[in-house]
Amino acid sequence: MATTPSAHPWSSLLRSSALVLALKVAGALGGYAFVWVAVRQFGAEGYGRFELAFTFLSLLSVVAKWGFDGVLLRELPRHAPEANKVLTRGILLFSGSFAALLMLVLFSMRNGIAEIFHEPRLSEDLTWIALTLVPWTLFQVWAEHLRARQLWVGYGLLQSSVMLGATAIFMVLAPLGQAESPSFFVFAIVAASTLLWGWDFLRNDRRTRSFVSLRSSLHALLPLRATATSMFLTGTLFMVMTWSDTLMVGYFLDTESVGIYRVAFKIATLITFAQFAVNAQIAPQISAAWKANDRAGLQASVHRVALLNAALGLPAFVVLAGWGDFFLGFFSENSSDILAQTDLLRILCLGQIVNALCGPVMYLLNMTGHESAARNTMTLAVLVNVGANAGLIPILGLEGAAWATSITMSLWNVWALVAVYRKTGIRTLIFWR
Repeated sequence: MATTPSAHPWSSLLRSSALVLALKVAGALGGYAFVWVAVRQFGAEGYGRFELAFTFLSLLSVVAKWGFDGVLLRELPRHAPEANKVLTRGILLFSGSFAALLMLVLFSMRNGIAEIFHEPRLSEDLTWIALTLVPWTLFQVWAEHLRARQLWVGYGLLQSSVMLGATAIFMVLAPLGQAESPSFFVFAIVAASTLLWGWDFLRNDRRTRSFVSLRSSLHALLPLRATATSMFLTGTLFMVMTWSDTLMVGYFLDTESVGIYRVAFKIATLITFAQFAVNAQIAPQISAAWKANDRAGLQASVHRVALLNAALGLPAFVVLAGWGDFFLGFFSENSSDILAQTDLLRILCLGQIVNALCGPVMYLLNMTGHESAARNTMTLAVLVNVGANAGLIPILGLEGAAWATSITMSLWNVWALVAVYRKTGIRTLIFWR
């Protein structure tokens, strides 16, 4: 039987969050190492091309999963192990097959996309990214399976930042002169990881080879289609909102500007660094508590999460806003333009601190059966974000993208916070009890 949040006091929250945080720290160090190595080996322009290509990887992987990864996270704490195996297997098969189709679409459109962004060399990046799409999608699905089972080590190791960290090591130890972008190195690491993980998965789950088992696994997805579609729409809107600034910077400016912007954005996310660890472990608990009608326990857990988010996020905001040039300096050896983006970093930090203080609002909506409210929130956010980026980037350049991002992030977090209270009665702010 799933454990509700009331059985998870501070010690449990801190212990599980600390484990995820430790893995997050290791992964994030790898992620920042990747940015550092990529900027120095390929320049801001080469790193910017990679970020544009990576945007397509992120968006298409969300489409390939079609919201079933969110279903997995919500349903696994509620059911018996055998039913969970069937559900997980079906989602892996569905998402992998859909990702293969999208891989072919991206590969066939790579030259046209490169022309849209006025960057012919982007075509090569998109080629490697297309080949990465299928295993990348499967890793994300399996990570949610491990997260639902609260297997934090495996979940942490499958995060994208860990993959990028391994890629950074590969770029340093095995530099290939003919490679013009980090995208090739990412593909190589993901392909190698797929061989290791795929063999172990097939060896430990022989029934994946059975046609009957696969058919029954896919059949298990049918009752969950509506929920998955609602979560898919929310996830897609969230990804569009998350990456629209990058795409529009690439369209209105150039790939070097994309690289500079993404460096500043990565640094700003240090504010929500710990939030990932704290929020990640509460998602399965939300689902279990809501089903058990343990509102008091859920409110207590959410309040503890809010306190931790504020305690860790506020000091990070003060440090980055006050000494942003120090952090930008790590990435500015070959690009003085990066060091000059202190104001850009401060603007991005505003949205991140609002995000940290509002708490796990989207998890609360999705895990309590209010996917439609989450979808409506993201729809509003996307409309505001796309309009703000389109209006501000041509006028203010990179700072226009930063303002659009921070305004939108603040808007959807506050909007979702109110929706959570209206739908569930749960309060997520530390001073709202």
